[in-house]
Amino acid sequence: MNLVDGGLLLCALAIGLALGTLIGAVFLREAIALYNKMAGGASSPSSVPKPLFGKAMWISFDTCVAQVIVGLFVGLTGTGASPAGAGARGVNVVALLISILVGLLIQVAILSEKLPTSFGRAILVTLCDLLIVILVAGIIVAVAVVVFALA
Repeated sequence: MNLVDGGLLLCALAIGLALGTLIGAVFLREAIALYNKMAGGASSPSSVPKPLFGKAMWISFDTCVAQVIVGLFVGLTGTGASPAGAGARGVNVVALLISILVGLLIQVAILSEKLPTSFGRAILVTLCDLLIVILVAGIIVAVAVVVFALA
């Protein structure tokens, strides 16, 4: 990797982190609204306070940075043995699943720390966030399939 490639990679990482923070903040606020709706409304004693957009961005930024660090660590330590052979590069499913689960636990821990809520409620908010992300990603994929099918 030369210096130009490294610079482009750092720029892409910075842009991805900024966009991920913005989108993550929107999804977090909507996940909290969805959880509060299921918990009986925002005035319910079991509700989670919806953070302002700036605070949601900081929570999303912290979560994103921590997940990238742990994902890199798991990816680097989990790729030592490849079942396909010595020179083959395959997808390490176990490392991927560990990274996803640890990433979800990181989000739960950060939510329970940064918001005045319990660990159990943070788990439910994280599951609502995951549901919203899956729905939005599914819609984007469906639109892309339709556009490419018509082209």
